[in-house]
Amino acid sequence: MKDQDVQKSFVEKLESLRTLLKGRLPKLDVCHLKETIGKLAHYHYNRKDYFLLGVEKDLYALLVENGYNPFTVYRWLLLERIPEDIRFQVKKRKISQKKAVSEAFKRKHEGFQELNQSIRAYGLSLAAFTMHP
Repeated sequence: MKDQDVQKSFVEKLESLRTLLKGRLPKLDVCHLKETIGKLAHYHYNRKDYFLLGVEKDLYALLVENGYNPFTVYRWLLLERIPEDIRFQVKKRKISQKKAVSEAFKRKHEGFQELNQSIRAYGLSLAAFTMHP
């Protein structure tokens, strides 16, 4: 019986890539993987503006050799940090990966704007209180 043509989720693909990286590039700093892959992603589409050396060059070659698009891998790393409800919508194909990253960015900054406004209002009320006891 033929296996069903089921596409792996980005989490499974990212995990298999991490396993490959640990085996082939043990010197790679996995803590800063998002930043490194981000640089490679931009290099992939605009080679004249970037120059790769050392581990970055080896990582780029490994990604391309194994059929990974560096920009897609970068998007997976961004998707890994989004809230669970948005990730669920991506999994169910209700929204695209690009829209999910955009939505998470908006949600993160909305919270900061509300917090900034409440801190500002509190500060103004303190200033008004100290001026007029």
